[in-house]
Amino acid sequence: MQKDISTRHDIDQLIALFYKKLLEDTMLQYIFRETVLEHLQIHLHTVADFWDSILLDANNYRGNVTEKHIALDRKFPLSEDLFNRWLELWKESINELFEGEKAEIAKTRAQSMADIMLYKIKYLHNNPPS
Repeated sequence: MQKDISTRHDIDQLIALFYKKLLEDTMLQYIFRETVLEHLQIHLHTVADFWDSILLDANNYRGNVTEKHIALDRKFPLSEDLFNRWLELWKESINELFEGEKAEIAKTRAQSMADIMLYKIKYLHNNPPS
């Protein structure tokens, strides 16, 4: 049995594996190579702060993840297929390293966030600001 996510080190490990997969994935790598490769370590730290706040109540993420993805969509249109691939790699990364309540919460929260972001992006595509 694998351990559950319980420390910042666990989150750092998860984020490192996940981004390794993203940067190697034929469907997603172009987005991540164009947007975060230059400042990858800073980005990984920020993403880890986000998940640390979500999973371990660290309260150290300051930002709006949805706004960042809406801005990203302007440069790289984000489709449902891209969100689904991102989720697949996220869940795969979690399953390789962890199991338990926090691991399941990480998968559920990611799915919820992806659903909300995709809804908002589709809404903005269909209702552009005047």
